[in-house]
Amino acid sequence: MRNFFILLLFAGCVANVSAQGKIRLSGVIFEKSRSPVGQALVSIEKTAQKTYSDANGYYSLELAGGNYTVVVSALGYETQKRDIDLSGEGVNADFRLEPVSFSLNEIVVTGTGTPHYFKDAPVQTEVISGAALNEYAGRDIEEVIGGLSAGLTFNPNDMGSNVQLNGLKNDYILILIDGKRINGDVGGQNDLSRINFHNIERIEIVKGASSSLYGSDAIGGVINFISKRNTDKWSAANTTRIGAYGDLNQSNRIGFIRGKWNSTTSFSGRRTDGWKNTDLEYHRGKLVENSVTRTVNRSTNYTVSENLTYQLSKSFKWTADASFYEKHTYRPTGIPQWRFYDFYYRDQHYATGGRYEMKNKNYLSLDVDYDKNDYFYDYTSRDYTDYFDENGKRIVYYPGDRALQTSQRRRMGNMKGVFHLGEQHTLSSGVEYLHEKLVAPYRLKNNEASAYTLSVYIQEEWNPTEKINITGGMRLAEHKAFGKSLTPKISGLYKINDFSLRATYANGFKTPTVKELYYHYHATIMSKLKAYYGNERLKPQQSDYYAIGAEYNTPRIQASLTAYHNRIGNIISLQHTETSYEDRQLLVEETMRYVNLSKGRIYGLDVSFHVNLPHQIEAGGTYSYLNAKEQRTDDEEAEDYMKYVHINGTAHHNVTFQSSWRHAWKKYTMGISIYGRYQSERYYTSDGNAKPYQLWRINSVHSFFDKKRFPVDVHVGIDNLFNYVDRTPFGHNRGTISPGRTLYASVTIKFQHSDK
Repeated sequence: MRNFFILLLFAGCVANVSAQGKIRLSGVIFEKSRSPVGQALVSIEKTAQKTYSDANGYYSLELAGGNYTVVVSALGYETQKRDIDLSGEGVNADFRLEPVSFSLNEIVVTGTGTPHYFKDAPVQTEVISGAALNEYAGRDIEEVIGGLSAGLTFNPNDMGSNVQLNGLKNDYILILIDGKRINGDVGGQNDLSRINFHNIERIEIVKGASSSLYGSDAIGGVINFISKRNTDKWSAANTTRIGAYGDLNQSNRIGFIRGKWNSTTSFSGRRTDGWKNTDLEYHRGKLVENSVTRTVNRSTNYTVSENLTYQLSKSFKWTADASFYEKHTYRPTGIPQWRFYDFYYRDQHYATGGRYEMKNKNYLSLDVDYDKNDYFYDYTSRDYTDYFDENGKRIVYYPGDRALQTSQRRRMGNMKGVFHLGEQHTLSSGVEYLHEKLVAPYRLKNNEASAYTLSVYIQEEWNPTEKINITGGMRLAEHKAFGKSLTPKISGLYKINDFSLRATYANGFKTPTVKELYYHYHATIMSKLKAYYGNERLKPQQSDYYAIGAEYNTPRIQASLTAYHNRIGNIISLQHTETSYEDRQLLVEETMRYVNLSKGRIYGLDVSFHVNLPHQIEAGGTYSYLNAKEQRTDDEEAEDYMKYVHINGTAHHNVTFQSSWRHAWKKYTMGISIYGRYQSERYYTSDGNAKPYQLWRINSVHSFFDKKRFPVDVHVGIDNLFNYVDRTPFGHNRGTISPGRTLYASVTIKFQHSDK
């Protein structure tokens, strides 16, 4: 016992001497605006000593005297190192971190299906961050993306968003939400209003053919909307935006983590009274005054979605997703078009899957999903249709009736494996099954038609050195009607200090849609009653895409330049054909049929830049030059029939610009941003070209209170500063649907609690 007390006394003396030899290193981590940076990692190089800054940016370490290299790092900031001599009673060392552009730390997945840092991605990827989406504070997703990316253009109408990417329309663009295909279109257009952009973490845009990884529909490129997921013990967020013309946007999100469960529930809704930019309309070849047609019709929509994950073990995670979307579009009736019905849309989506993690970051995943997209007429007047039931009786609809026009149903399964074979090779492979069914009463034989595709794909990423990446892949697909197809792709990346050089070749493949094969319907387009007919003899479309680009990335400056060429064969186009006697009795003015007649060729150049300037000022922009042409097939009497003409809706020049300033005080931050978009003349083969335009907007953001647990952001701004309105009569093409100068305001309130 005596020896034990002697040892205890000796240990206490040693501990006391050791404590007396410790010197405190402390300080504050802050950014340029003097705002504290919490959760910054402060570590001592070549030792295990480290700590994190608190919510006020304060840190403290107890170290023995001597010379040390202190390393400070935080997500979104440039890492700093400093040599410090610890002597005396204590040393105070503050660190001011320089913010870096998001993309240096951003992880992207769409280009290869595997995660890469943005600057290291072998496939050129354009990223729009969730912060940029919220900062823009637009009325809808089309306005926001169009204002931030020159390569994407929108011309929304009652049917959908009418998106174009590098000259190719919606039919050639694969749109994903969290890597899963968006389902349902009307007239070949997806409706992006179902997407709650307040709940988007980022948007990844991959231009050019991506059929080797994603299959059909990806000839023009891929747009992947990646949703926010809850990371806190519990959180809640509310965003409300009001604007002119009865515009109201509402977004809510609730999340919680309880044990192994993680839930994110979101709601978004929008209503607008619509607006009218002109009273003139071309109808049946004549200019009519006092038209009741509106530029944007009154509408309401909402989306409810749920994401649920369960971490069964360290190796296995199960996920489930569900969403429901509903939209009403109300159409005026009167001179010159007496409309008998409004539009109603409904979409239901369900998905589940699991991921099993193995050693060395290898994993296996299985995902299945089902989607049902319905499109209805809601009748407001009595309508004697041209359809007859099985008893030969004419079908008549009355006010209050709802009639199904199309129901698009999709089932999809995807099994995938990713394997890291040593330090230089990553192998991805998978099997995908896609089944599509179209139900359309009176528009299809037997009222329905279906098709399926079974595919296998493989991709190899090879890194022979730290500076070089070569990625190659291919997909073998078996289609119900068209047999087998093989689509390869190869990309290369070479890094030289802050420069990255990329090159890509990709073969694209697009099978005719069920609508293009079997559909027939009548519709009033551009004030003309037209008949449209499918064609069961159609062939798949194919493309060859080439791109070469250079990128410069530093914490303060980013710039990229990409040139590309896309050749497309067997383009499915609508061609005029003789109007049948039956259709003439229905006052049909034009009859169109889908055919494989034309070829297309597209040349383009994309430029982007972003720079961090002194005094918390940032500036950036994008530019897209486009020369997109295809052979004209829609009018055999035209002088340029089968000659190369501009692809409908394309413009040579698109430019976006943005500049922002932000300053933070103790509990208040203010920012001011200016945005601009210019679009040159947009070309069409009929109904006139669309006028060039430029639109500018200014937005101010004001942030209050506790930025960590109870942040409040208020946006106030002016859209279309110079009050430009395109008053082209209805029935002819127009450049923009903007109603002119408008004011808007929004408020975002968040509550969040984390154990971190």
